[in-house]
Amino acid sequence: MNNYSESKTVKWDIRMPEKVFHIKGTVSISNELSVPVKTTRRLWVNHQEIFPETATALRSFYDCSFEWGELGQNASYTAALSICLAIFNSERLAENMFICFKEEFVQNFPDGNFELVLEVTRFLNKHNHRLHPHLYSRFCFSAITNSREILLYKDPETGLITTDLAENYAMHRAYMPDVKLRKLNERKQRLLFRLFAKDDYIVSGYEFPEVMRRVEEMMARFYWRSVEKIITNKLAERYDN
Repeated sequence: MNNYSESKTVKWDIRMPEKVFHIKGTVSISNELSVPVKTTRRLWVNHQEIFPETATALRSFYDCSFEWGELGQNASYTAALSICLAIFNSERLAENMFICFKEEFVQNFPDGNFELVLEVTRFLNKHNHRLHPHLYSRFCFSAITNSREILLYKDPETGLITTDLAENYAMHRAYMPDVKLRKLNERKQRLLFRLFAKDDYIVSGYEFPEVMRRVEEMMARFYWRSVEKIITNKLAERYDN
């Protein structure tokens, strides 16, 4: 099985016609005397306007609007996915890359109107493991992670789809600039999930919907077990005091 860590050791290459992109964003506020005030954000990639509907067709649970900047909420994911669809011209690659793209670029866009040029070679090199030709990203509603993302691998010969939930849980912990501390935290989180799931942290099957149904079941169990543990600890602290 190709796992997440193994994919990082291989240099994957994708052929892109260009790796420099002109990104433009505008913010307009309605002049109508309405409450709340309506704000509209629009985006262009290489002078072609892009629309949030292209992203929400793939990830319908995100807002059908654009946001960007430090205070951007869920609609920042919509903006990132829409831009990635325009850049990569591939749904699979766009879904694999857009969360990293959001964290690296979209949340750092100026809050208001802007025009800038992005050169993505460094970005592609940094996140090269996500260019793996058999890697697929799916959203997990039950995952208690930052992005709620699950990465899966589809064997090109057998068609078997596999995901390591312990690895997924570990890699989505909050960002830490200290690499050693981050690696230590990932190891702890990976062990924590394996202790919980026992031998069930590897989920596999031949259809994405079926695999993700089982992923949701396992992550929901883990979520409620975590909530139960938090409540138990809080009650114990209260009685100790």
